[in-house]
Amino acid sequence: MKATSDQTPRPVSDYYPCIARAPSGAPGSTEAGPRVSGNRLWRRWLTWACGLVLLAGWGVGCRWTPFELSDAAYEEQLRAEARARAADPKWKPSTEQVGIIQVGDKGSPRDAVRSFCLHTNGHLLVCWGGRGSATSKADASIRVFNAEGKQVESWALPSTPEAICVAADGTVFVGGAGRLHKLDAQGKILASAQTPVANQAVALDKAALEKRFGRTLSPEDLARYRDSLVQRKLDVPGLAVSGSDLFVVCPSMAGYGYSVWRMDLDLKNPVEVIKGLAGCCGQMDIQAKDGKLWVAHNGRHRVESYDRQGKLLGSFGRHDRKAADAFGGCCEPKNLRLGSDGNVYAAESGPPVTIKRFSPEGKFRGVVALPQFSTGCVRVTIEVSADCQRFYILEPGANAIRVFAAKGTPQSG
Repeated sequence: MKATSDQTPRPVSDYYPCIARAPSGAPGSTEAGPRVSGNRLWRRWLTWACGLVLLAGWGVGCRWTPFELSDAAYEEQLRAEARARAADPKWKPSTEQVGIIQVGDKGSPRDAVRSFCLHTNGHLLVCWGGRGSATSKADASIRVFNAEGKQVESWALPSTPEAICVAADGTVFVGGAGRLHKLDAQGKILASAQTPVANQAVALDKAALEKRFGRTLSPEDLARYRDSLVQRKLDVPGLAVSGSDLFVVCPSMAGYGYSVWRMDLDLKNPVEVIKGLAGCCGQMDIQAKDGKLWVAHNGRHRVESYDRQGKLLGSFGRHDRKAADAFGGCCEPKNLRLGSDGNVYAAESGPPVTIKRFSPEGKFRGVVALPQFSTGCVRVTIEVSADCQRFYILEPGANAIRVFAAKGTPQSG
C-alpha cells in the first residue's frame, strides 16, 4: 500500500512492515529485520485486512493503493537499513537488557498481556486477559509483580483490561472491553462505568465505503464491516490521569480513527476533547502529567501535546527509516512514557524495536534500548522507573516484559 500523510508522499516500502508478517512463527534477527512469510495467501489476506482498517481510518490527506513487494526485496531493504544503523553512533543504546519478567506460562494465550504500568510503590501492574480466549477472559485481572519480577498478587476484574494508569495518590484506573474501573491502591474496585462510546451507534456510510473501495459492497460485506466496528468501539487503547482528569482513548464511531475523552475521577461527565487521531493497527497511546496530555500520534509519526481542553500545544517527530532522531516503520511511535527527569520516552515496534529519549520540545537525547526481538505493527508498552534508571518494554506475543538498565547493572527478574 502507498499513502500520503499531511499531503507528503512516502515510499510504498514504509508501509510494508504492517502487512508483510504472517500472524505466527519465530521472529527473525533484529539485525536483518523480522522474517517475512513467503505464503502468498497470507500476504494477500493481510494486505486486504490492513487496507480495510487504514483506508477507513486515516482520513483527509491519506490515499491508499494496493502494491506488491517481494520478500527478497523487503529483506534486502531491512538489511541495508540495519547496516546503516550499525554504522551510525547515534544508534548506540545507553542500556542493555538486565532481566525479563515472564507474566504467563507456555499455555497462556499469546496476547494475554495488553499493557502495564508502575504503581506508586514500585510494583508493576500488568493487564492480563486476551480478547480472543474464553479462558483468559475468565481470568481477567491485574497481575502484580514486585521489583524482583516475582508475582505477589492478582486483582480479579469483571472485564478484560487493556489499558491502565495510576494517579499520584495510588488510585488505579483500568479500561477495556467497553468498561472503566476505578480501584484503590490495593486493588479494590471503587467504581465502574461504561466507556463514553460503548452505547453509541456506529456510523456506516455505504456510498462512501464503495467509493473508497471502488466496488459495490454486498450486504454480507457491510454486515462484516459493521460487526467489526461494533466490536472495535469497546476497545480502550489508551488511558491517562493528571490532577482531577481522567483521559480515555476511544475509537471513532465513523471509520477507524480515535478520539480522546476527558472524565472526572468518579468516571462521570465525559467530554470529547480531541477528534480525528490517526492510529494504525488498534494503537493510540496517551500519557498525562502536570495538566498536559501527550499523544503518540503514530499515524502521523508525531508526538503531540495538548491542554486539558484539547488545544494542541506542540508536536515533534518526523518519518525516517534510518535516522536515530526520527520515527521509522509505518506508524510510530506506538507508546510513550513521561520520565521524572522531564524527558519524553518513545517506543517503536520497528523494525527495529527501540526506546528513544526526547526533550519535551522534541530534541533527540539518544537511543535508550534496542531490544533483541522482532514484532509487527503492535503495542510495545514501556515504563520508566521513578529514578529513570530502569526501563521496561512489552514483548508482544510472548507475555513478557523485558527490563533494561545501564550497562554493568546486575541482572534481575
